[in-house]
Amino acid sequence: MDFSKLDLEAIAKEHKTPLYVYDMDAAIAQARALRAALPSCIDLLYCAKANANKAVLSGFIPHVSGLDISSAGELDLAVAVGWKPSVMSFAGPGKSEDELERAISAGVHVISVESPTELRRASAIATRLGKEQSITLRVNPMSAPKEFPMKMGGLPSQFGVPEEQADEVMAEALRTKGIRVVGVHVFSGTNCLEPRAIVDNAQGTLAIASRLAEAHDLQPEIVNLGGGFGVPYFPGQEPMDVAALGKAVGDAVSVFREQNPRFAKTRFLLELGRFMVAEFGIYVTRVLDVKETRGKRFAILDGGMHHCFPATGNFGQVIKKNFPVANASRPGEKTEPHEIVGPLCTPIDSMARALELARAEIGDLVVFDRCGAYSYAASPLLFLSHDTPPELVLQDGRITLVRPRRPASYFQ
Repeated sequence: MDFSKLDLEAIAKEHKTPLYVYDMDAAIAQARALRAALPSCIDLLYCAKANANKAVLSGFIPHVSGLDISSAGELDLAVAVGWKPSVMSFAGPGKSEDELERAISAGVHVISVESPTELRRASAIATRLGKEQSITLRVNPMSAPKEFPMKMGGLPSQFGVPEEQADEVMAEALRTKGIRVVGVHVFSGTNCLEPRAIVDNAQGTLAIASRLAEAHDLQPEIVNLGGGFGVPYFPGQEPMDVAALGKAVGDAVSVFREQNPRFAKTRFLLELGRFMVAEFGIYVTRVLDVKETRGKRFAILDGGMHHCFPATGNFGQVIKKNFPVANASRPGEKTEPHEIVGPLCTPIDSMARALELARAEIGDLVVFDRCGAYSYAASPLLFLSHDTPPELVLQDGRITLVRPRRPASYFQ
């Protein structure tokens, strides 16, 4: 996120640190650019799990076709800001009976069924409610491109029905009361930065959908291609060209439709979260103390892993790498190695190691970039009972406080 246009010192003085800022103007521009590159048969869904801040959720309503949810809580949050359940897709390997009933009662468009047990639960609930629930069958493919750093498919996992069992479960679904099978869902992995691998993955999903459609005489209404579009966090990684990527995926889908008449009226879904918001959020902290310890310079911040857990490297990284971090109080100054740590009494509150940073002094603002996705939403906010950080949103050129700072006692 380009925070050079923001007066961070003024924002920090007004709202105190640590805090988050999200640039919804930039996030919406990203969504619109991708949407413009895709053919009309592909619908773009925002994944609420990436960032369910109410301004982020509501901001995307005019710019995407639907919303991917993974809990009844996300359903409630989305409805509260104006989303209609009729454009929602509900996925997740463990949906409780209560969640399924709330989703079916609310009229969620499609539930991604991930096991025979879940199929039977959904059937019983829909039948009791006198409804017919549309579902997609989520399939765990036999293989997935190696370029996806975090995989949900192509290996033994809790996600979906193994491809080798898909025919059996599809046959059961087609004869199950209260259930209407509308298509197939595959989500193989996340944060891929290789366009060719993303296209290969989409083609693999299309092949699975084609085989199941032929075997069970289906004309699918939906093929959910998943997502997994990545963003660059670390040195040596490059952003993908949005227009070129959208065109490449769109071309693969268009060729498939031409070759497979069963899919002439199918809607193809892309569900994206990280790609939509990660680059457009920052976590702003202030240096509380500086220590020289056994040859290393430690900058101790007022924020840490309890607010921005992924920066510690414990959220999908095998080897710890540093997020993009800057000393916003000393732009352009000579850098030196720092250990960047939070205020918590645990050694895992290490936010960056051997980081080249303009020499940090007490009171400086240290900013973590790429924090728009899976940051606030994926952090242990109540660990050690510090206040939660406020969330501010930049939209239409104005900064607005959307979620205030809250003490731990607020949650008692």
